[in-house]
Amino acid sequence: MKIVELKLKNFRSYKEETSITFNDLTAIIGKNDVGKSTILEALEIFFNGEARGNAISFDNSDINVFASESIAEITCIFGDLPTSLSVDAGGLTSLQQELLINGDGYFEVKKTYDVSGAKPKITTSIICEHPKNDELKDLLLLTNSALKSRAKDLSIDKSAYNASINAEIRNAIRKQIGSITLEHREIEISKDFDKKLYEAIFSYLPIFALFQSDRSSKDGDKEVTDPMKIAIKQALLEAEKELNDVKQKVMVNAMNIADRTLVKLKEMAPEIAETLYPEFSAEPKYDSVFKLSIASDNGIPMNKRGSGVRRLLLLNFFRAEAERRLSEENHASVIYAIEEPETSQHPDYQVMLIDSLYKLAMSENTQIIITTHTPNLAGMVSVEDLRFVDDTSKDNRIKYGDENVYRDICETLGLLPNPIGNDIKAVLLVEGPGDVVFVKHIAKKLYENGVLPNNFERASFAIVPIGGCGTLKYWINQKIIEQFNIPWCILLDSDIGSAENTGNMKKIEELRQNGVKAYATRKREPENYINPACVREAVSFSDTDDAKKIIATATNMKDTNVLITIWPKMTFEQIREAEKYIDEDGKEHYEFEEMFKDFFELTA
Repeated sequence: MKIVELKLKNFRSYKEETSITFNDLTAIIGKNDVGKSTILEALEIFFNGEARGNAISFDNSDINVFASESIAEITCIFGDLPTSLSVDAGGLTSLQQELLINGDGYFEVKKTYDVSGAKPKITTSIICEHPKNDELKDLLLLTNSALKSRAKDLSIDKSAYNASINAEIRNAIRKQIGSITLEHREIEISKDFDKKLYEAIFSYLPIFALFQSDRSSKDGDKEVTDPMKIAIKQALLEAEKELNDVKQKVMVNAMNIADRTLVKLKEMAPEIAETLYPEFSAEPKYDSVFKLSIASDNGIPMNKRGSGVRRLLLLNFFRAEAERRLSEENHASVIYAIEEPETSQHPDYQVMLIDSLYKLAMSENTQIIITTHTPNLAGMVSVEDLRFVDDTSKDNRIKYGDENVYRDICETLGLLPNPIGNDIKAVLLVEGPGDVVFVKHIAKKLYENGVLPNNFERASFAIVPIGGCGTLKYWINQKIIEQFNIPWCILLDSDIGSAENTGNMKKIEELRQNGVKAYATRKREPENYINPACVREAVSFSDTDDAKKIIATATNMKDTNVLITIWPKMTFEQIREAEKYIDEDGKEHYEFEEMFKDFFELTA
């Protein structure tokens, strides 16, 4: 499952019901103290607030101070629903079959916190379109014996269902009724709700991991231990089949003993034995058995190290997860929420982190939520992933999706376009600072050797790094360029051989349809054009390999420095060899010669 929407009502600063939607990666933007952290903590309370010892749980002070009632609500709506749920003795059902889906086809769960007493009373409900029929509306509340009695009253043939599996009996009853009338319902998850169905459903909810920017430094600092706890949970979920095999074997053997006991009891007291049936009261808690931590050198606890070091551990946890999840399949569903990931980090590390988070968000069953008020970090995020929290608007606290919102974000963060001189005649947008070095050096060498009629300086081009097509930096630079009617073009990495390729090529095609001179590299990224002879250490890579990572690892260099450091060593001959390719008709081409000549037409 993935979360698609959160609703808050009477929770802290959110008095009126407020909704925020989520993508695979979502960046929540806003000034200090406008309610960004509240959104993350509401999710933490929803997913983990009832766990013993959890640092964040609902208390009476969380109710909105202007609330007219003593009840707060946190509602989560989920998509990417499982096609089936395993319940009872291996019986299968689904949220759709049990009619637990809302009107939009999502799974909606509301937690209500009543603070009228000394401690909050928590009620969990499923919001859905559920049967109104008298014979069907209470099916989820009935015990096995009550379901069998209902089936008997409806004259359902016993061969139509397995009497030991509640889900099969319920389905047989629904089929017998035939015509089902649905109504909007809130089904409270109480002690009477089918326990096994409840456990099956909620086992599919995502793991939620919150990493906050400001917390006290204590032994067992949550910022350090949480990634390791998540590692344990994920490992257990990925070993679920093996663990279930063990669990089923134990349960079968234990149930056999219990059944034999009841058979003997029936011989002595049949009236008592008829009312009894064996049932496991709780699932095994494997995550409490395994403990994992990171030991610090010289016996210094990790939580006593500097905040920058602790956050670096977190950063590299995400980078490692990004690589692992991109190379594997069938992962546990997880939501990583990071408050102000830029805290205590060098700008280079901020760029690395946002890159890792996007890669992680592209892997299956993974979502990322971040909050930030740093211009550089916000500028690297795609505009469709931005959510702006505005406490000056009473009717619409969460804004996104239009030109005015992007402008408000830029003004709030002080995010400005790259400076463009008065003598500039055209602008080339590229992804990063290394790409500026890349295109300038190519044009310089090709111009010096008579291949190009100009280089970018002579043609009065500004080369502006924007972090990627569709980011906020791209948006504001495009707007300022268009405002002053300056011709512009764009060069992106194709990222061929990676998950980003399809999206990048789609953006290029959209730009071309709008009349923009837009290109993507034929190879994966600029680093793939580097001649291995320019690298002191021995390296080898194909056009689709992650050349940046391969070279950085071999040279013990930051991957962001690979292009800046090595590309200027490329000779004219090496550049010509790197840019040459043969098309489908067998014709020889030179990629950047043709591309740059097309760009220079903007100033012709």
